[in-house]
Amino acid sequence: VLLGPSTLLGRSVGQLEPPDHAGAMPRKTARKASPSPDSSASESTNASGRGSPASSAAASGEALLTIVPQDKCDPNLWYIHGKSYDLHEFVHKHPGGQLAILSGRGRDCTALFESYHPWNDRHRKVLKAFGPEAPAPDPFYEEIKAKVREAYPSGNKETKMRLRTIFVLSSMWCLMMYLMFFVQTPLACAAAGCIMATAGTRLAHEGGHYQLSHNEWVNRLALFLGYFPTGPSMAWHYRHVISHHAHTNQEEDVDVQYIWMADMLPGWFKVLSIPVVAAGALFEIGPKQLLDLLVLRHIGGHRVDWRIGQLVPEIAVWLFVHLYFGPPLLSYVCFWFAAGLIFVPCSQVAHAILFPDAQQHKSWAKMQIAESCDFASDSNFWYHMAFGLTTQIEHHLFPGIGHHCYDRIRLLTREVCQKHGVQHFDVSAKKAFGALWSRWVLGHTVPLA
Repeated sequence: VLLGPSTLLGRSVGQLEPPDHAGAMPRKTARKASPSPDSSASESTNASGRGSPASSAAASGEALLTIVPQDKCDPNLWYIHGKSYDLHEFVHKHPGGQLAILSGRGRDCTALFESYHPWNDRHRKVLKAFGPEAPAPDPFYEEIKAKVREAYPSGNKETKMRLRTIFVLSSMWCLMMYLMFFVQTPLACAAAGCIMATAGTRLAHEGGHYQLSHNEWVNRLALFLGYFPTGPSMAWHYRHVISHHAHTNQEEDVDVQYIWMADMLPGWFKVLSIPVVAAGALFEIGPKQLLDLLVLRHIGGHRVDWRIGQLVPEIAVWLFVHLYFGPPLLSYVCFWFAAGLIFVPCSQVAHAILFPDAQQHKSWAKMQIAESCDFASDSNFWYHMAFGLTTQIEHHLFPGIGHHCYDRIRLLTREVCQKHGVQHFDVSAKKAFGALWSRWVLGHTVPLA
C-alpha cells in the first residue's frame, strides 16, 4: 500500500499549502547568509555544494540571527524576536490548541511563531497586545508566503491531510501493532519496524506538526499512536518540532549532536557499525528518551516541561504496555534494526549531506533553504519510502502544511529563490544518498552539483 499509486496516501501535484512564517529567527551562533547567483536550478553548483559567501554580514551592516539562550529564559515566559511576553491569558484562546502555544513557553520560540502562521498576520497583531510589537516580517519569506496563499485561497481548509491518507496510515498502524504486540516473533517485529519507519513515522510526524486536523486532540492522538511502538511521543515532539525544525543543522539541533564523534572514527569502522547505528538510533529516540524526559529534563539542551502534553501519564501508559505486553528483547532489537535501516538514511539525507557549513544566516527562511535539500521530488517510490519528506525545504518552511501540497510549493519556492539568487537544491535520489554515504564514511560533505 505504501508504495502504491500516489493518490492512495494523498499526494497531489495540483495542491499547495500556504506557509505561515514572517520574520527572521534569532540565532545564538553567527552564520552568514550567502546567496549564490545561479542557485535556483535543481542541481545547484558549487565546489562544496553550498555556494560561496558573497560578503559577510558584518561588512553589509545587517544583523545576524540570534536566539535567547535557554539558560537565560524564564520558564513562564515566551521569547520572540529577542523580547519576552507573558501569553498565559491567550493560551485558552489559541486557535492552534494549547500544546502548540505552550510548547514555546520557557524558550526562544521565534521559529515556531513565524513558521506555523502562514495564512495571515493575525499572530503579529495578537503579540502586540501582550508586549512590544514584533519586527517587520522577512520580505523574502513573505514573498513565498504570498504565492502559497494565492495558490491556496482557502488556507487550512484545503491543506490538511486527506481522509483517505488518514485511513491508509491508520490501517497500516493496526497491522504494525498486531505484528508487534500479538505475533511478537522476531520476523513479525522486523516487519513492524518497516511499517513504523514509513507509515508510523508519517502518522506521528504529521500529527506532531498539526497537519491532520483543526482539532488539537486529533493531532495529539496521531502523534501518540504513531510513535507508540518506538517511544513516548513527547520525546519526538521535543526532538523534532522544538529542536530540529527551529534550528536545522545548527548547534541547537539535537539531530547533529553526535556527528562530531562519528567524524573522528575511521571509515571502515563506520561501515561495519551500520547495523549497530540502525538499531541504536531507534533506541536513542525511543527508550533512551525516558532518561532525558524524566531525569535530565531536557532534550538536546531544550528544557522539558512536564506541565504540557500529558507527558507523565503518557510515559506511564507507554511503560505499562511495553513492559507487560511487549515482545521479547530479541524482537525489539529486530524492530529497531529494521526501522532504523529505513528511518535513519531517509530522515537524515536531506540535512546531513549539508552539515556542517561555514555560513551565517540573516534570514530564518534562507537558513532553512540552505540547510535542507529536496531529493527525488518527482518519485512516488521515494515519497512513500521517505514518509512523504522528499521535499524537505518546503516542509521546513511550512511545517503545518500537508505533505501532498509540497509539490507545487516546491515550484513556487524555487521561483522566488531564483529571483533573489538563493541556492535551492533539488537532486536525484542517487546523488543524495551517494552524498550521504560519503558524508558518513569520509566525514565531510561532497559537491551536490
